[in-house]
Amino acid sequence: MNNDKVVLDVRAFLEAWARAFNSGKPEYLVALYADDALLHGTSSSTLYIGVAEIRTYFHGTARVKFDVCHCVSLAADIVMAVGNYVFSETRHDLQVATPARFTFVLRRHDASWKILHHHSSTTPL
Repeated sequence: MNNDKVVLDVRAFLEAWARAFNSGKPEYLVALYADDALLHGTSSSTLYIGVAEIRTYFHGTARVKFDVCHCVSLAADIVMAVGNYVFSETRHDLQVATPARFTFVLRRHDASWKILHHHSSTTPL
């Protein structure tokens, strides 16, 4: 697969992930994860294993916007995307932004990508 095409595909996938996250509908988001995916989320110390557990992690009204993203091909149909994003939400009538960093490991299956592993943590000051 052409490396430039992979980068464009992965960025399009991450934008789809952001739209699903921002929709507030966990079922849209969970559909992007492989059945046996792993998630270390930004706001929990729990390792979520499989889509049933991952679904319990996503709730609330935060929104996300991607910033920097770098992609590395790990195998023929496996890519790692690493970068930064910002979560924002309103708490007690104040807008709160939480800068975070992410790692996604994605596998192409047929014509679409699925998340195998997702790690997110707040950006150190």
